[in-house]
Amino acid sequence: MSADPVTLAIISTTIQGVGAYSELQASKARNKALINQYETDKKFNQLKGLQDSNDVLEEARRKRKQNLAIVAGSGYSDDSGSFLTTQAEIDRIAERDIRNIKINVLRGESKLNSAIYTTRVMGKAQKYGTYAKIGAAAFSTYSYSKSYRGQYTGGMQSDGNYYDPYKPGQTE
Repeated sequence: MSADPVTLAIISTTIQGVGAYSELQASKARNKALINQYETDKKFNQLKGLQDSNDVLEEARRKRKQNLAIVAGSGYSDDSGSFLTTQAEIDRIAERDIRNIKINVLRGESKLNSAIYTTRVMGKAQKYGTYAKIGAAAFSTYSYSKSYRGQYTGGMQSDGNYYDPYKPGQTE
């Protein structure tokens, strides 16, 4: 015994719907993992910026101490113009480097925030697209079923036999 075409269409639509829904769930999991990775990258970026800023400050302290040692060894006073100008220049360079590090950290965060936003938006678009695809398939199957049932009047009889009006010699 074979199934009628409408039943086969319903089964096919159901299988397609389950497949599309499974793909959607896998996509959601993928997007969640991506977003978690972006968040981890943001934290790493912030930590790297902090480490770089600390390195710049440490290097500036080392240079100030070195400058002080040179001035003290040469017999100059630690309030001389040359010493103070050199110390101020070391501080200015350190501040500039730290500003550049902060700008780079913010730029990296901006890119990661954009990637997170895009991933979320595309995930929602895919979700609604999948639901629309499932709905369209169901509507198409329903339309097919209505048009087919309007033409085809065969089916299971009360005695358990299948009646096919296009097969000669059968009685209804």
